[in-house]
Amino acid sequence: MNIVFSFFVIYFSIFLMKKCSSSFDIASTFLTRNLGDGIKGPTINAIASSLPELFISSIFLFYFKDINGFSAGFATIIGSSAFNIAIIPTICYLYVYKHDRNIFFEINKLIIKQDVFFLLVSILILMLGLFIGINLYLSIFLILFYFIYIYYVIKIRSTIRTKNSSINPIFIQEESFLISLFSLNLFVIFFKGKVNKFSSTFILFLSIFIIGLSCYFLVIATEKISDFFNINLFFGAFIIAAIASSIPDTLLSMQDAKNNKFSDSFSNAFGSNIFDICIGIGLPVFVYSLMYDPIDISLPIERIGFIGNYIFDGNLFLWSLVVLFIFTILVSFLYYKKSLDIKSSIKIIFLYLIFILALILY
Repeated sequence: MNIVFSFFVIYFSIFLMKKCSSSFDIASTFLTRNLGDGIKGPTINAIASSLPELFISSIFLFYFKDINGFSAGFATIIGSSAFNIAIIPTICYLYVYKHDRNIFFEINKLIIKQDVFFLLVSILILMLGLFIGINLYLSIFLILFYFIYIYYVIKIRSTIRTKNSSINPIFIQEESFLISLFSLNLFVIFFKGKVNKFSSTFILFLSIFIIGLSCYFLVIATEKISDFFNINLFFGAFIIAAIASSIPDTLLSMQDAKNNKFSDSFSNAFGSNIFDICIGIGLPVFVYSLMYDPIDISLPIERIGFIGNYIFDGNLFLWSLVVLFIFTILVSFLYYKKSLDIKSSIKIIFLYLIFILALILY
């Protein structure tokens, strides 16, 4: 696989995830049409749109079966987490602002506090694993914590109703079969545009399968590109796989923002991160621990920068989690302090660039 073909594979993988996310959004919107505001985003949307991260981290781990595989999956999760909470809400705001300069991007402050709390705790749990080991016990802890989060979200937010919680009608635009085939309009291809419980469930699982297949090719292409540029797979995954895997999250959040469901749009980003850390890392490690020896993370990961010579003895895992924790607090403070606007969007993007630079320079 030459370098040009590798980039083509990445583009095609993103294309598949992008197209499938549209059909998935229709299916998830129908199946969750009666849920309270702020529930669809961190549950149905977050789980399905975060499947790329789960698939990618699993493929990396079981493909390499060593610290390199785990570090690549870990880097994908870390990079995707930063992208999700900083870039996705900002893109959603700019998207709706472009169409309506007077729109007020309102996010329920209770939802912000809930999601930020669970996200920070999940980061701390993963950080704990760096000291007790990446093993079966850590994976169980992470998975259980995610189910606690889901239970809490459904229990609390079922009673939350805001002015943006009205249900918009679901409409499938009529188009020819060939156009539907090219755009992967799965409802038109398989059900002639009919949206019901059966078709939505079927499309939900079919979208998951297609996204999973695209992730496999994305992993292979990321490895080839990392080898070509002679960089550690950690940074290849952090730059390429992390952003590519966040495409479904971005598109689903944009659709929610377009429908004035800003709490879902915001919470999808944070809920995706909690899923990524707890399940995207926890589940592969759980299965891996049942089949193989615990992952030895004491082996050093080749770094690019120089900061690691002076901080944390060059432990890239610990550094990335500490930086992500601080980054999450700073970005979340901006969300909580006031609703998104142009100034706060610029500040958030600036913080995201600093986050990337911090990892590269380490």
